Amino acid sequence: MKNITDYLEKDQVDLMLESANISNVRDYLIIRTLWRTGVRVSELLNIKPIDIEYKNKVVNIVKAKGGKQRRVPLDSDTLNMLSDYVLTQKLREDRPMFGITRRHVGRILKKYGRGVGTDIHPHTLRHSYAIHLVRSGMDLRRVQLLLGHSNLNTTQIYLQFKDEDLREVYDKIEF
Repeated sequence: MKNITDYLEKDQVDLMLESANISNVRDYLIIRTLWRTGVRVSELLNIKPIDIEYKNKVVNIVKAKGGKQRRVPLDSDTLNMLSDYVLTQKLREDRPMFGITRRHVGRILKKYGRGVGTDIHPHTLRHSYAIHLVRSGMDLRRVQLLLGHSNLNTTQIYLQFKDEDLREVYDKIEF
């Protein structure tokens, strides 16, 4: 099994978000959306305002890897922030929300990653999201659907736990 070492703990992501929230709304929303949805950067950059279903609390990922489509849930607070962003930026419904390149997203993540003492790349938040879901008890099949993996074996790489994760669960078992 491939070893995933490039992921962030929740408190590291929270620090990145805190830093971005102070300096740049767009950067904050990019990081928050990546963290709260687990989408690939290419998928994020293709999200248009029309792809967001506020009532159903989902984002339609219409240009996913392999030409597939999927629906990804998103929390109300993030949806409200995205709605405000669309309105204040006067974005067209049929144009990408963020209008930047993949390389630019990489620079944004590196900038805020350095602020928490780590070097990250665009896929780091996707790994972090998946590992956070598994640690929080979500079953692997649902994680597979959210990530848009065709094969469950691809998703299994997120079944990695640190010693303290195992200890926490082990200590709850009655012998």
